[in-house]
Amino acid sequence: MEYAIGIVTYQPDLARLRENVSALDLALGSGPNADVPDSAEGPDPSAKSLIIVDNASYNISDIRAIAANAIVIANERNLGIAAALNQLCRKALELGCEWLVTLDQDSVIQPGMLKELARYTDQPDLAIICPRIEDRNLGRQHTRHTSGTEYVSHAITAGNLVRLSAWEAVGGFTEELFIDGVDFDFCLKLRENGWQILRTNNVCLYQEMGHGRRISLPFHHQMSVLNHSPQRLYYITRNYLWIGRQHHQRLHWTLEVAKRMFIVLCFEHDKWQKFRAMIMGLRHGLGTCPQRRKT
Repeated sequence: MEYAIGIVTYQPDLARLRENVSALDLALGSGPNADVPDSAEGPDPSAKSLIIVDNASYNISDIRAIAANAIVIANERNLGIAAALNQLCRKALELGCEWLVTLDQDSVIQPGMLKELARYTDQPDLAIICPRIEDRNLGRQHTRHTSGTEYVSHAITAGNLVRLSAWEAVGGFTEELFIDGVDFDFCLKLRENGWQILRTNNVCLYQEMGHGRRISLPFHHQMSVLNHSPQRLYYITRNYLWIGRQHHQRLHWTLEVAKRMFIVLCFEHDKWQKFRAMIMGLRHGLGTCPQRRKT
């Protein structure tokens, strides 16, 4: 089993990206820190290459300098996360890899994470193997466990080990979605075609979703306030409604949109600007298919 490691970048924080790439250099046995023992992942002979797809960042020269040992694909305009993920997958296939690890630009792998994910690649029905997620602001996500494995319905893009034959079988990531909901749609397509998603809670990936915080409501209920920008809330609203219709889960995704609107109006700043963006997302989300974003 050979795999590549892929990162999508867009105006990244360079210090966090440098931390990310340094840890990955160790997994690949390359870079200036590759011979430092026990400080991160440690070389893995199955890891082939680091690939970066950049969506027209203004600091692309800095990205190239930080990722000197990576294959860098620089897009001339922002094509969105879905298109960039498809580019990563195609490049990994060109390199002869069977799997691809997908990471965000600010995701930093923990010691042993990649080797732990690779332990389960011999199970033929698995399309995605993912770690548990620890959000820097919101804490542990979607599970109470810190050990063992479990089948799950979905996984966020960061930290996934994706079987490239499964990616091909379902037609890849839906590029019209551009950014938000891309991972949910991909997971739904996989499961509808008989593939499984396995999470190993033995390792974690530290992540940061927006500028989130947790709030407590009556009856010991908690809610996440993510403080996304109006543009992101437009895509969340538009894409969630499309996903609900596309995958015959209208009620579930409509309720997700309603919950986001409630949080924005009650707990976030710039609420009216954000709410207007969500109303526009509602209007566009009721169309037959999301329009490809023009840049």
